[in-house]
Amino acid sequence: MRRNNLTAAALSLVLFSCVASPEPRSKEQPAERVFVGGRIWTANDAQPWASALAVRDGRIVAVGSDAEVRALCGPGTQVEALEGRLVTPGFIDSHLHFLQREQVQIEEADVLDDVAQRVREYAAARPDQEWIIGRGWGYSLFPGGAPHRRYLDAMLAERPLVLTERDGHMSVCNSKALELAGVTRDTPDPEHGRIVRDERGEPTGELQESAMGLVSRLIPRASDEELLQSFLRLQERAASYGLTSVCNANHSPRSLELLKQLLPRGGSRLRFRFAVPFEADATEQDFSEWRALQAPFPREWVSFGCAKGMLDGVVDAQTAAMFEPFTTGVNGIAMWEQDALNAAAARYDAEGFQLLFHCCGDRATDMALTAFEHVERTNGARDRRPRVEHAEIVREQDLARFRQLGAIASTQALFATPDATTLENYSPLLGPERASIANAFKRFDDAGVRQAFGSDFPVFSMEVLNGVYVAAARKTMSGTPAEGYFPEHRLSVEAALRHFTIDGAFANFLERDCGSLEVGKFADLVVLSDDLFAPPLERVLATEVVLTVVAGRDSFRRAPAPDPHAQRR
Repeated sequence: MRRNNLTAAALSLVLFSCVASPEPRSKEQPAERVFVGGRIWTANDAQPWASALAVRDGRIVAVGSDAEVRALCGPGTQVEALEGRLVTPGFIDSHLHFLQREQVQIEEADVLDDVAQRVREYAAARPDQEWIIGRGWGYSLFPGGAPHRRYLDAMLAERPLVLTERDGHMSVCNSKALELAGVTRDTPDPEHGRIVRDERGEPTGELQESAMGLVSRLIPRASDEELLQSFLRLQERAASYGLTSVCNANHSPRSLELLKQLLPRGGSRLRFRFAVPFEADATEQDFSEWRALQAPFPREWVSFGCAKGMLDGVVDAQTAAMFEPFTTGVNGIAMWEQDALNAAAARYDAEGFQLLFHCCGDRATDMALTAFEHVERTNGARDRRPRVEHAEIVREQDLARFRQLGAIASTQALFATPDATTLENYSPLLGPERASIANAFKRFDDAGVRQAFGSDFPVFSMEVLNGVYVAAARKTMSGTPAEGYFPEHRLSVEAALRHFTIDGAFANFLERDCGSLEVGKFADLVVLSDDLFAPPLERVLATEVVLTVVAGRDSFRRAPAPDPHAQRR
């Protein structure tokens, strides 16, 4: 959690009218808004730093000194006095799943008793809600790292309860949920899924990958109003973290319907890019319908053009596709055969879609790169920017293939958090050698591979500054372990910021308009309460987003802290 005890002076910005002659000194139209007196990191190698910038019609018209920018002021120009604060380009989350329905929030619960209390309170407040759902547990939460329905039965027995693991690739259900779904010892594992069973063959309640659908198909659909309110809350939260653009890494028709309602009345605080499904049997009609999704939306706010495919599962559930089994002897689940993957990839590429492949295991990443190679041989060379989503465990020889193919490592900074689940489940399953290169972001940078950061929300929080800290410190928010988790993979703060800005823009084909503070680009920026570049590194965790601006307009402004010395009337 971020500290929220900075003074009002440190959190507020001074807003005043520009003191200028009646006519602007520039022959151009005056700027609508200028930001002066700051320390502006532009992410533009040709002009890395500035103190001021000017905005007109939602785009940047000048970046430079205070004097240069003030020359663009007119009588109606709005001026933000930055008072030395750090300004960066707006943050870009290159991989998340934005729309989430209301559910029990258990992300920060680290003991079962806490989960049980949250479940009971949530259920008691909703006596008419038949199914109770939640999300956010890790394997370290359960004794022996083994989820079981008996723990959920003790929390809530009379109504079906389903709690999804933080990665979203497995869930644990109480006995009531299994009963309603008809899941018994005789139920076969579905394709690409696994029903976890005890030594007697009885379902434990844990369902992995496609097996989750055996139960989730029964959960009632969220109402439109519920999703609308959730969408608005999530947009506000994202803006408060400095986010200005996001890539929604799944097909989300209901999100699109909500945006159709919100955009005409200025209700979007973010720029969205949406993926379409990656399927083996996609038809001409499918491609036609996916291309037609763009028609109702202004491209600068909502765009399409990428397709997301699942090549494997995740490490924590032992479903990530690996060349060698996990230390338990279990191996993961490859969702595709290579020939079928190659054929589908070539088809989507020929239709003009950027390929985004979920790959956690080293074998899955090899499959993705092999498919990208097949695409290039089949369809010829062009600027296609294929992406490997997560790219958690990558063999040394595959780093060169990334670079040669122009493939992007779409990674998640907070995945490197050395929390209990990482230390007690994830790393032991991999063994020391593979654990030492897992989520090792510096390996990509050192190999010259373009890397874009995201959160995979709701797997982890959208808080960008927390991601910057973890990537740079390789520690938890509480500073453990003291020496860092495989500290040789630490990034600089600037490298982490680049992955959340200009590299994210490139990964999403947005670099002409977003990702850096340059003349002609959208005025998407973040004002921060402290200087992330100044030591110590812990300063990052104390830093607040003061102001987020999208297209020159505020999407978030932090309220000034109360003055403790103000006299009461």
